Amino acid sequence: MCDPVQAPSPRGLHRLLAVLIAAHALLVTDPSLAQTPTTTDSRGAVPAWRHATTVGVIEIHGEIDAITKTTVQRRLERALKDGCDAVVLELDTPGGEVGATLDICSIIKSEAPANTVAWVRPKAYSAGTIIALSAREIVVTPAGSFGDAAPITGLPGLGLVGLPPTERAKIEAPIVGEVLDSARRRGYDERLVQSFVRLGSELWLIERDDGIRAVVDANEYERAVGAEPDRDAPISLPKVTDSTQSIPQALVRGLMGDQELLESPAREAVATREPIPESERGQWRPIGQLVANDALLVVHSDQARALGLAAGEVDDDDALSAWFGATRVLRYPESWSESLARTLTQWPIQLLLVALVVIFGVIEFFTPGFGIAGGIASAALLTLVGAPLIAGLSQWWTLLAVGVGIAAVLAEVATLFSGGIIGLIGVISILAGLLGLFVSDELSTPEGQGQLARGFAVVLGGVALGGFGAWLAARLLPRWGLARVSVLEATVAGVGAHGGSAASTLPALGQRGEAATTLRPSGRVTMNGELFDAVSSQGFIQAGTTIRVVAHHGETVVVERTA
Repeated sequence: MCDPVQAPSPRGLHRLLAVLIAAHALLVTDPSLAQTPTTTDSRGAVPAWRHATTVGVIEIHGEIDAITKTTVQRRLERALKDGCDAVVLELDTPGGEVGATLDICSIIKSEAPANTVAWVRPKAYSAGTIIALSAREIVVTPAGSFGDAAPITGLPGLGLVGLPPTERAKIEAPIVGEVLDSARRRGYDERLVQSFVRLGSELWLIERDDGIRAVVDANEYERAVGAEPDRDAPISLPKVTDSTQSIPQALVRGLMGDQELLESPAREAVATREPIPESERGQWRPIGQLVANDALLVVHSDQARALGLAAGEVDDDDALSAWFGATRVLRYPESWSESLARTLTQWPIQLLLVALVVIFGVIEFFTPGFGIAGGIASAALLTLVGAPLIAGLSQWWTLLAVGVGIAAVLAEVATLFSGGIIGLIGVISILAGLLGLFVSDELSTPEGQGQLARGFAVVLGGVALGGFGAWLAARLLPRWGLARVSVLEATVAGVGAHGGSAASTLPALGQRGEAATTLRPSGRVTMNGELFDAVSSQGFIQAGTTIRVVAHHGETVVVERTA
């Protein structure tokens, strides 16, 4: 007679069921352990869902801006046209603009192939982290690191500017929504990815008696460990060593739906990890605090792998080819025109261009004829307006506003019939067009408002710098021997340069002569074989036109066309 089999206790059944569920989820979510088809070449086995023949590497280096978004989309289309069945985003960036970052994430999730990988080489902070999370998986170089993705803002010349709580919340909301969407698509722990973005995400890593690990907040820590969390202990991020393995993704990330999650960038997870039950109090021990209340998460290569955020280490193109089992790796850097457009649309360059337009525009306005100064001012203005248009950062109306403004100013100077009203409208139109060059997002968004503020700072700073430059030029032009071809000193600085004529020898009222240079409205006239500084009372007067004196202004004669 056989002895009866003793039924397991409810507690034993509970633990057995938990282990079975964890093992099943681990096999489903972790491709390195699941029984999936593999492709084998001379370099080893590669999972079928990762295998690719041709890999296209799109380099994202430097600050991320609207040009980055445009060039990433162009290069992605080129890679797909070339037959790349896997795309790698090579990230080496300190961060960048929120709007451009979210647009790039949208492109990755909707237009890039499912086999899209982010390669942190060697850093991807802030916006780079958000973009990396949107890819199917992340690989890092041995010295790679990423994280610290909280939104910040700044003004040219002033550095970073503090954000009020309301403004920070408005900017944070779309970023948090983006990283949560990525976490649910890719299977990352939602609390973990939020700690990249917002302060106050206190997190700890704990381990159960059977070796299972989990990321928890303060409440769940107390329930699982049975004690208050230790906030005084130093931050202790786990590392992958030869004797340890990565935290099982299914347990750190949560119970996921199915393996197709790794194959499609558009599929969302259908389940998350259940909270640790009260019945397991005391069965968990703390490993260390991951994120403090006043800090943001930053992880290095081994830490990212240990937390299930990175799938592996890839050091160079050969290792990248082996990662996919590929036969070709094609690189798609930015074109020279895109790099040039990025340089020309940096705010220091734009500020300098505004200043050049003001300085040489003033010199040309008060200098007889059309010369080098006018050419420099025109070239600076064309560069200022054209670079953002070529880069796709502004719209056609900005060019129209600048063109209409210039035409209005010239019409006012030539006729003087509106008393300055048309000229004022022209100046306003030019300023509006220049400000439009800086705004690529909707003005109703915090990003658009920040771009407008930066535009104001750059334009006003450029005008101020240009005004100082024009004043300096007025003082230095005579010393450089250019007084004979310029009357800038007489009209701007108020210092007489009148061809050697004294006030007592100025031509009499009504005396006739000829415009020696084009009066715009200042220039020089010839009377009885002598040159005199003059200013037109009727706007532009072409050289060679017969004129007569209508008034004296200091040592300058005021003239008009004769009938």
